[in-house]
Amino acid sequence: MRALGGAGVVCFAIAVAATTAGAAPSAGRAQASSASSTSQQQAVATYNALQQKLYVARQSLYSGSPSNSCGTYSCLWPFTNAVAGTVYVYGAPNGAGYLSDIAARQTGLGHYADPSEVSPSGSAQPSAYQSAVPPPLGPSGATYYDDNGWVGLNLVHAYLLTSNRTYLTLAQNELNFIISGWDTNDSDGCPGGVFWEDVAGSERNTTANGAGAALALELDRLTGNTSDLTWATSVYQWVVHCLGTTSGLYNDHVNPNGSVNTTIWSYNQGVMVGAGVLLYQVTGNTAYLEQAQQTATAAVSYFGTGTALVNQGPAFNAIYFRNLFLLNQVAPNAAYASEAQSFATTMWAQRQAGTGLIDPQYGVNGTAPMVEIYALLAGSSPTP
Repeated sequence: MRALGGAGVVCFAIAVAATTAGAAPSAGRAQASSASSTSQQQAVATYNALQQKLYVARQSLYSGSPSNSCGTYSCLWPFTNAVAGTVYVYGAPNGAGYLSDIAARQTGLGHYADPSEVSPSGSAQPSAYQSAVPPPLGPSGATYYDDNGWVGLNLVHAYLLTSNRTYLTLAQNELNFIISGWDTNDSDGCPGGVFWEDVAGSERNTTANGAGAALALELDRLTGNTSDLTWATSVYQWVVHCLGTTSGLYNDHVNPNGSVNTTIWSYNQGVMVGAGVLLYQVTGNTAYLEQAQQTATAAVSYFGTGTALVNQGPAFNAIYFRNLFLLNQVAPNAAYASEAQSFATTMWAQRQAGTGLIDPQYGVNGTAPMVEIYALLAGSSPTP
């Protein structure tokens, strides 16, 4: 099913084009092909702008400009979005020439590695990636579980496209670290869940848990490690119980005292849609698919195609859309691509003159996620 993802996107885009325009099927196919070609051109142009204006080739890192708490180079979170953009543009039509770029991103990722992670209580943890590169290149930084979830999911995606087993091994290491972040304090409000940051008293949020569950499920499918499935199921159910709402949307996080931050972010909806789809694919339990569809429907209605969606920003929306496209593979709905295309069109019109950067005030996190979104629209197969 994964290998057919790009084709699935194009097929339902054809149906949308034909139905909306009242055109014959052959005209619909031509329109869809043209739209895919345009999206591919936009993906390449946006990627080129990212590389030309923000990539520091001598270190295989990205600039922290315009302002950055992680020093000269970007924080890990934007770097993971640059990795995702690279992998998605490689997976898009005519993307084979970007294979060496995937390897370069792995070199850059190594700069963030911390082989000596310890828990807040001082216990040794599996190695992970910190939020800023250490001296002499940077100041070092805290370690976040959601950051490491994005790293792990990127590694799985790279493995699926390249068959390089090093990526798969590193992804399992990431999951091992995330598992170590489970809250075991029964006195915390809504006990359980993975922390956001690797410090005492951290919140537990939807992203760290949803991304961790999706990573575990991807690894279960690839390695047959049933303990990954068991853990992912527990994490998913914890989020549903502690952060889910009756509408199907998910709140942002729960604090140690049990109070809940009820902000609705697009990427929170995305990770839970993706985890639900994977649970359905692994277990065959349609309840997970129904939950994913409920969340997706509610999110498309909540964010729409106007200001509410644009205000989420490219970094949150790339994660949101990749998971909507993943859901579309098993339960097609033209609204997913329509919403993504609306956002893509809006952001393309806002490119910075002369540089081609998008939302440049956010540095890498403005432009890199748009590479992913354009590549998805061009037919690159989605992963969580």
